[in-house]
Amino acid sequence: MTSIRDKSLVFSSLALWACLLPTTVGAVEPTVVEQVEADTTAIPSLELALNAEVHNKEESQTLFTPSEVLADVDIKSVSNSPVAEVESLHLADHSTATSPSVADLMEDTQTDSVGQVTSVSQLSDVQPDDWAFQAIQSLVERYGCVAGYPNGTFRPSRAMSRREAAALVNACLDNLSNRFATKEDLDALKALQDEFAAELATLRGRVDGLEARVATVEAQQFSTTTKLSVDAVFTAQFGDSDNRAFDNSSDGLTPGVNQLADSRASAIGSVYMSFNTSFSGDDLLQTTLFFGNNGQDLFSNAQVGSTATLPFAQSAPLFNPGQYYFAGLPNNATLYRLAYTFKPIEDLAVTVAPLYYPTDIIDGNSYTSPFTGFSTWFLINNPLITPYITNFLGGAGAGFDWNFNGGPVSLRGAYVAVNGFSAVNTGPPNDGGLFGDPYQATAELEYTGELGDDSNYAVKLQYTNSETFGVSQNVVGVNAEAKFGQFGIFGRYAYSFANGNNVANPIPFAAGNVGRFDAQTWQAGAGIHDLLVPGSLFAVSAGMPFLNNLPQAAGVNDEDQINFEAFYRFPVNDNITISPIFSAILNPNSSSIEPNLYQGLLRVVFSF
Repeated sequence: MTSIRDKSLVFSSLALWACLLPTTVGAVEPTVVEQVEADTTAIPSLELALNAEVHNKEESQTLFTPSEVLADVDIKSVSNSPVAEVESLHLADHSTATSPSVADLMEDTQTDSVGQVTSVSQLSDVQPDDWAFQAIQSLVERYGCVAGYPNGTFRPSRAMSRREAAALVNACLDNLSNRFATKEDLDALKALQDEFAAELATLRGRVDGLEARVATVEAQQFSTTTKLSVDAVFTAQFGDSDNRAFDNSSDGLTPGVNQLADSRASAIGSVYMSFNTSFSGDDLLQTTLFFGNNGQDLFSNAQVGSTATLPFAQSAPLFNPGQYYFAGLPNNATLYRLAYTFKPIEDLAVTVAPLYYPTDIIDGNSYTSPFTGFSTWFLINNPLITPYITNFLGGAGAGFDWNFNGGPVSLRGAYVAVNGFSAVNTGPPNDGGLFGDPYQATAELEYTGELGDDSNYAVKLQYTNSETFGVSQNVVGVNAEAKFGQFGIFGRYAYSFANGNNVANPIPFAAGNVGRFDAQTWQAGAGIHDLLVPGSLFAVSAGMPFLNNLPQAAGVNDEDQINFEAFYRFPVNDNITISPIFSAILNPNSSSIEPNLYQGLLRVVFSF
């Protein structure tokens, strides 16, 4: 609906025209006809002419000045004026003639060769730098008052006749009258308002209440830049072994000593709280706290992968244990991650962190997230590409993820120093500091592609250089997966050129110092999406965490450990998933005399 301001502008313009027209194009007192050569500089912003079509803007025009009173002008008397072509127009002398009616003017106007325009851009001779451009644009586009010539011109320098002015005023009035509501319209509107008075009152109350709630939220909101996300994991667990016994001896060489006690069902709980902050929309500050209930599963109580010379918290620099990912979390809040990611250029994300994990950037896989995929450490990540100690404890460092031009190729890198917080040497078997043992530096090159509708694949080539408590490694590996509709396959492999550097017993069940050796690891699996329940995933995987060429003895490194796991994850709703999980470890710690271990879990994840 036209606003009061728009109406005021229109009627003010019409009033101005009504005042100017009598003085410029008609007068009532004198009957003397005078021809005046007007100085065009006298009124620089208002050139009022009578139907004069100027063919050369540089020539002077025959004008009638507002200070002169003119009547009954005979244009033939000025045929020698500088204007080459002038239409004839006789002004009415009110003492001898009758003014033409509006109907006459409209009839004459209808014979003019003009056409209605709807946009000022249709007028080729009206430019944005013209002093009257905004006024013409408003009359054309807002009020629909101005017509143009068939050739798409407006002829802004051409003089206007009275009948043209009358036609313009009439068009404006007609257009505005169409925008006003009639009495019938107002009556109908009032009837509708009365009929829906109760609903309108209810809606008004709801809007008022919503405004009050929004005001409260704005006043009490935590932050305009930070979003809190939480993952809470509830797990019920029960496990056992073939003969209800497991060697947990201090030296790893005396089977049957310090047997694992009778197994019991246990409850494991953990919570991860992340404050995700963005200052520009292209960056992310992650601050994550975690805590648990110190819950243990059978695999962690059996200390699969621990060594003879290192405490469990620093165990398995090479041999990744099969323990449950969420086992053993302390019951006090602890800083889990503090990292800032930003984009210095498009397609390149850079992360700097006092505390983060190499798997935040590298070795990802669609099937192996601890919240939605497999549950044990070995089947979640490659134990040679991401040595357990650096991936378990995390550390200070930096990384990047560069997706070239948003295409199928990505290059990633990650560096983590576990004791990067230390300002002094922490002593053997580790050095401490940002560049001391234990550390990990990894590069990963990924290529992704399409295999058809709802089918795709990804291949990651990897290299890691690491040193973990005196054991140095250079590792090459591959991480691949493919999806064919509902069905998917995946796998990992790595080969390590390692050196124990004469460290005593750096791996489980090793006898004496270890020098140069090679190690391998592999994992393979398959999954089915949307099995029985939309959004579900059923997957199975098996692998060998630590194939090596180290010396063997009876019960010591004489069998290859095999890990197996299967799970079925299904969503309850957008925030809750449930996963029954079965895990098994055959020949634990690569020993032929140790009983196999079996474990069942029920994992419930709440995400919000």
